[in-house]
Amino acid sequence: MNVPSRRLDRILTDHAVTASLLARVAAGQAAAQAIAPLLSELLPGFDPLRPGACDVRGRTLRIWLRSNAQSTKLRQASPRLIATLQQRGLDISEIRFGIQPRNRPGSAAPSPGEDVQARAQRQRSLQNALAFSEKLAPTLHDGTLRESVRRLRRTVERRLAETGTAEKG
Repeated sequence: MNVPSRRLDRILTDHAVTASLLARVAAGQAAAQAIAPLLSELLPGFDPLRPGACDVRGRTLRIWLRSNAQSTKLRQASPRLIATLQQRGLDISEIRFGIQPRNRPGSAAPSPGEDVQARAQRQRSLQNALAFSEKLAPTLHDGTLRESVRRLRRTVERRLAETGTAEKG
């Protein structure tokens, strides 16, 4: 028995769950294409067409950004963005902005310079937490707070060891 071949997009749209997901992806891409020119003016280097950058749920467009500064800048431009979307025939009444963590799939990889800076900042933060816990622990009476500080110190030491920069002392 020969089974006729079908295109993947038709197979996926035959099922309600995958059809709704594909519709959301298509709506997000349409919205991203509509506002891409405005976003390139407002946020040079931000690509709304990157997978995961824009998501549409109902009448709400969600734009995933890398920082609070970008979010603040775009909040001010929300009315202009909504007007542009509605001129293009997209039924969007609200735009929400979210900050996308670096480890989330689909997020842009940091440039090598940003990665080095972020790693150095994380190292400084961990070393500051370690120094603080070393000073704080002896000042506390035995009890749950002192044990919490000890656990904090062990966690910080473990994270420093994972990055290969633990200071033995």
